[in-house]
Amino acid sequence: MSAELKSLILCDFAQIREGLLFVQSGGLTRLAAPTFPAKFACHVATLVWLPPNESGAAHEIVMKVKSAATAKLTATVNVALHESSAPSALRPGEGRQVPIVVPLGAVSFPAAGEYDLQVEVDGEFAGDISFVVAQRV
Repeated sequence: MSAELKSLILCDFAQIREGLLFVQSGGLTRLAAPTFPAKFACHVATLVWLPPNESGAAHEIVMKVKSAATAKLTATVNVALHESSAPSALRPGEGRQVPIVVPLGAVSFPAAGEYDLQVEVDGEFAGDISFVVAQRV
C-alpha cells in the first residue's frame, strides 16, 4: 500500500485546524475574470490517505494546471508531505487521512478556457478535476 489521494476540491477558501479540513464554497467548476492573464484567490483542498506503515515517511505531491484544449502546462505546484509520526490516538494498523490546502493565488491563467488540475502522489497519477476559466462580461 502507498499514499493515496482521496479527495480533491477546488474552493473559495480552505484551511486546516487541529488536523481537520475546513472547506468554504467547495466544488467550484467556473472562475470568471474581467481581463487576462488572470489570477484567482481560490484554493485546492485535498485529503491524502496514508497507510499505517507510511506514517513517518516523506511523500511528494505535484499539482499541474494545464489547458484542457492544448495540454500546455500553466503552473506546477510541489507539496512535500512530511509527517514525523502517526498521532497517538490511532489504533495499531490504522491508516489516516492527511488534509492539505494549496492556495492558487500565484497561478496566472493566460486565457479563458477549460483547465485540468492533475495530481500526482509519489510520481504516480492520483486524480484530476476540470474547471472553466471564463471572461466576465
